[in-house]
Amino acid sequence: MGPVVPYLRDEQGLNYTISSFHFSAWALGGITAGTFGNLVISKLGCSRAIWTCTTGLALATLMLITAKLPFFTILSGYIGGTCGSMMGHSLTSIMSKRFGMKRTIGITEANIGGSLFALCAPLLVGQCVRMGLSWRAALVVPLIFFLCLFLSSGKVFNSFNAATKGFATGVLPVRYWFYWFVIWFSVASEWSIIYWTSEFLEKAKGLVREDAIQAISIFLVTMLLGRIIGLKLAHSFRVAPLLLSVSIVALSGFLLYWLAPNHVLSLVGLAITGLGTANIYPLSYSQALGAADEKAGLAAARMSLSTGTAVLTTPLLLGAIGDRYGIEKAFAVVAILMTLAMILLAIAAKRKGK
Repeated sequence: MGPVVPYLRDEQGLNYTISSFHFSAWALGGITAGTFGNLVISKLGCSRAIWTCTTGLALATLMLITAKLPFFTILSGYIGGTCGSMMGHSLTSIMSKRFGMKRTIGITEANIGGSLFALCAPLLVGQCVRMGLSWRAALVVPLIFFLCLFLSSGKVFNSFNAATKGFATGVLPVRYWFYWFVIWFSVASEWSIIYWTSEFLEKAKGLVREDAIQAISIFLVTMLLGRIIGLKLAHSFRVAPLLLSVSIVALSGFLLYWLAPNHVLSLVGLAITGLGTANIYPLSYSQALGAADEKAGLAAARMSLSTGTAVLTTPLLLGAIGDRYGIEKAFAVVAILMTLAMILLAIAAKRKGK
């Protein structure tokens, strides 16, 4: 949605607030998945749920490509958020069960794969527009990937049949909820940057739109690099102090990105922010699932309430502040959120050190 919304805003004559409804709809879908996803997955099983939800995600993409009215493009975000989040629950539950104590490595590796493909989105959109094609042409590419993966899904998922049932219910421990809030602050910051970076660089730093949209890839590329580095570090260092360190890097980079006097330094700050932010989510997620123990499926579903509410409220808040005061001042919200995440991780590191 991040690279696409600026074009939707021009086509449909939307302001920042209405534009942010696309992001909020995606997040609301995540909340829906977090509330009811464990019930659906327990009926379908993880493997079947993955491909049912991936099909729904593909249909949401088709709706986004073909729709001309805001209601339908926003609805596509809700469907995509619901199906995408539920698919993610199934994947992380399979990995948590399969890898056990090594879930930190497995989940980090999965996030590296996610980062690799995520950075393609702004590059594809920007390049298609430069070539004289519509932004819609870029969204055809993931649909082709979907068809290829779907045709081979039977061979790939046969070995995971044993992990299709058994989402435990009950009360999750306090330690899980601690990392739930860390992830809320981190995801709210990360997705606010992804959603609004193109607008910020265009309006506050003077880049032309296509360059500003493609600049999102700097953040995504350094997130990919950060997760590769984090994977190596996770083999050698304890998770709690590693999380505190990367949160400090993330906040320092963001302050440079936000307050830099020119776009060159701002882009350097964006790159540093990506390096630091990259590992907060996967490492905190693995800590949360470890705290949940046998309730990993339920924990994964409830984590969507964290990510969903974060993405639902924060980009909308930034959009509203941007309409009133400008997008540059709105980014102060992100600085506050990143500071709160760092404080919580400092508490966690201190407790682990005792």
